[in-house]
Amino acid sequence: MGFLQKLAFKSIRERVIILISTLIALAIFLITLIVLFIVNNNMSNQMDTLLKTRAHSIYEKIDQRIGYLIDNSVLLTKNELIINSLIDKNGRKTYLPPLVENFMKGKDVLYLNIVDFDGRAIFQTQENIPLYNESSRLRAALALGKVSYFIEDNDDKLVIIAPIEYYNTTQGAAIVVFKIDEIANRVLTNNTDIYIKLFHNEQNIFSRNFDEDITYHSSVQDTHQDSLLKQLGVVLQIGVPTNIYLAPLKEILLKLILVGLVFTVVGIILSNLLADTITQPILTLVNRVKNVENKSEVFCSPLGTNDELEELAKAFDERSLLLQHQAQYDSLTDLPNRLLFLDRLEQSIKNSVRTKEKFAVLFIDLDHFKEINDSFGHHFGDKLLMIVGEYLQRAVRVSDSVARMGGDEFTILLSNLDNQHDILSILQKIMNIFKEPFIISHHQFYITCSIGITLFPLHGKTSEELLKNSDAAMYKAKEKGRNTYQFYTNDMTEKAFERITLETQLRQALVNQEFEVYYQPQVDIPSSKIIGMEALVRWNHPKMGLVPPFKFIPLAEDTGLIVEIDRQVMLDSMKQFQQWINDCFDVGTLSINLSIVQLNQEDFIEFVKKAINVSKISTDNLMFEVTETQVMKNPEHAIIMLQKLKDLGIRLAIDDFGTGHSSLAYIKRLPIDKLKIDQSFIMDALVDKDDQELTKAIISIGKNLNLEVIAEGVETQQIAEFLVSNGCTEAQGYFYYKPINSETLTEILKSQH
Repeated sequence: MGFLQKLAFKSIRERVIILISTLIALAIFLITLIVLFIVNNNMSNQMDTLLKTRAHSIYEKIDQRIGYLIDNSVLLTKNELIINSLIDKNGRKTYLPPLVENFMKGKDVLYLNIVDFDGRAIFQTQENIPLYNESSRLRAALALGKVSYFIEDNDDKLVIIAPIEYYNTTQGAAIVVFKIDEIANRVLTNNTDIYIKLFHNEQNIFSRNFDEDITYHSSVQDTHQDSLLKQLGVVLQIGVPTNIYLAPLKEILLKLILVGLVFTVVGIILSNLLADTITQPILTLVNRVKNVENKSEVFCSPLGTNDELEELAKAFDERSLLLQHQAQYDSLTDLPNRLLFLDRLEQSIKNSVRTKEKFAVLFIDLDHFKEINDSFGHHFGDKLLMIVGEYLQRAVRVSDSVARMGGDEFTILLSNLDNQHDILSILQKIMNIFKEPFIISHHQFYITCSIGITLFPLHGKTSEELLKNSDAAMYKAKEKGRNTYQFYTNDMTEKAFERITLETQLRQALVNQEFEVYYQPQVDIPSSKIIGMEALVRWNHPKMGLVPPFKFIPLAEDTGLIVEIDRQVMLDSMKQFQQWINDCFDVGTLSINLSIVQLNQEDFIEFVKKAINVSKISTDNLMFEVTETQVMKNPEHAIIMLQKLKDLGIRLAIDDFGTGHSSLAYIKRLPIDKLKIDQSFIMDALVDKDDQELTKAIISIGKNLNLEVIAEGVETQQIAEFLVSNGCTEAQGYFYYKPINSETLTEILKSQH
C-alpha cells in the first residue's frame, strides 16, 4: 500500500502532523542540498584558484631552471678553450675533460657532447650521438647558428644544442642533455598533499606524489605563450587527494545534518502545535455534526474561525435544517408528512395516557382522484392536492395537526376533545369544503372525499392500530357510496385485510400470468351468425378458481394495475383472433375494452402499433370499446386520443351507451362507428315502458348519425325480436353465447365451419 493510501487511514490530526513534518524535513533536505552545492562550488573554485596559483609558481621555477641551464650551455660555447678544442686536436684531451667536468657540477647534466660543424663528435659523454644527417635539429642549429632546445618524443630528457662560433662563423655545437625529473625535483618543494605531473605530447615525463590507488581532484594548467615549458610543449597537471579536498565539505555536511536534526525535532514539535491549531476547528465541526445526527445539538456554527470552515458550518446548518424539514414535511403541500405525523401521534398517546384527554384520528382519501390525474394530468392533480391541504388546515383548530400521508391521502389529529360533538363539528367543516367547486386553470369541477375516524383509546392503543383502523373506516365510507365519513367498527379490519390480500394476489397474478381471455361472440340476429366477439378478462386464481371481474377490476383501476392487465388481454386476444383468421374461420371483428386509464397513457398509441405488428392482425378486424361514462369525464382529451386510434384504421364503439349523460353534440364529434346499448335498458325493455322508449331512441340516434348499433344483455327470443322490429340487428348475450375460453370457442367455430 502506497504512502497516500496509508495516510488516508490516519486521523486528520495525524495527517496534518505527518504532512507538516514531511514538509519541514523536505525543506531542510532541500536547504542542505543547496548549501552543499554552494559550498562545493565555492570550494571547487577556491581549490582551482589555489592549484592554478601553485601551477604558475611551478611553471616559473621550472622555467627559471631551464633558462639557467640554457644560459649556462650558451656560456659554455663562448669559452675559448671550447673554441680552441675545435681547432687544436692535440689540446682537446687536455682542455675539454676538466672544462666539462667543471660545467657539469651542480647542473644535473646527464650527457655533454661537443661536435664539429659536420656533426662529428670531438668530445662525448654519451655513447650514441645522432649523426648530422640524422638530426634535423642539429643541422638547423649549425646552419642557422641559433640555440635549439627540445624534448624528444617518448623521452623525458631536455636537449640543448648551443652553436660554437669563431669569428662569427659556426664551427660546431655543444649538445647538453638533462633529465626532466632532476630539473623538476631540484626546484620543487616536497609537499605530499599535492601531486604534480608533466606531460609532453600526452606522454607522462614527470610525476611526483601520485598514487594510482588514490582518487584526486585534478586540473590541467596552461601557462603564458612565452614560457619555456610552453615552447617545449610541456603541460602541467596538478591535483590534491579527494579526501583532503572533501574534508571541509564532510565537516560542513556533518554540521548541517546535526542542525537539520535539531530543526526536524523542533519542526515535529511545531507540527503538533500547528496540527492542534489547524484541526481543532475541524474536529469541533465534526463533533457538532455528530451531535446534530444524534439530535443532541442543533447547529454546527458558529465556530469562530471566520473563514471558509465557518461558511461550511453555516452551509451544513442550512442543509441540515432543509433536510430536517424535507424529512418531516411533504414537499408538495408543505404539510407534515407521515414521519412527523406519527411522531405527533406518539406524543399525543403519551400525553393522553398521562392526562386522560381524548383525541381522534381522521383518515381522508379523495374520491376518484386517480381519474382527475388521468384526465387532466399530474400537474393538475398536484395543484388540487395543494388547495385541499390549505382548506383542511383552515377547517381545523390551531391545536390540531393536518398531514399528507402520500398520494391523495390526508390525516388529521384532533386533540383535546371534550365530546364527540367536537369531532362532528370539524367533520362538517371538512365535508363543506368539498361541496363547493374547485377551480384550477379555468377548469371548474367537483370532487368529494371519504373519511374514516378512530378514537383513542377506544379504537386502538398504538399509532399503528389507530392509522390502520381509520384507514379501514375510510374504505367502509367508500363502500357506502363515498362523499361521507365512517367511524371505525371491528369488522372493518377484516375487510381492509381482505383488500390488501387481494391487491397482493393481483400483483402476483400478473407475474404468474393467471389472467385469461374469454370471448363472448356477437351475432347477426336474423341469421344467428357470428359477426364478431368481445374479449373479456378472467382471473383464473390457483386456489379460488375464476374470480368474477367485479371483484378485481375496481381494485385494479384504483391501483393502476388495470393498465398492465388491459395490455396483456389486448396482445393475447389479437394473437388468438389472428390465429382463427389464419385457420380460415369467419370471426368478423374483435372488440377490446379500453379503460380511460389506458387511454391516457403516453405510450398507449405506440403499444397498440407494436401489438398490431406482433400479432399481424389487420386493423379492419379491430374495434376498441370505451364506456360513455369514462369518455364524458374529459371529452376533449378523449376525442383527441380516439382520433389517433381512428387514424390507425381501428374502428371505435361507445359501450354502455345511455348511462353516461352525454350530449348529442359530443356524440356527433366523437370519431365512433358503433353504439352499444347498455344491458340495463335491454333486460326490462318488454316490461318497462321507459326502458323500451329509451332503447328505441338509442337505435334511432344511431341510424340518424349513420352509426352501427348493437345491444348487449340479450337473454330471450322476445327481446331479440323486439330489437329487430325496431331496426337493431346485432346483439350479444346469454341467449346466444356466454363468455367462453378460446379452446371451447375454437370447437364451436369448427362445428359451424
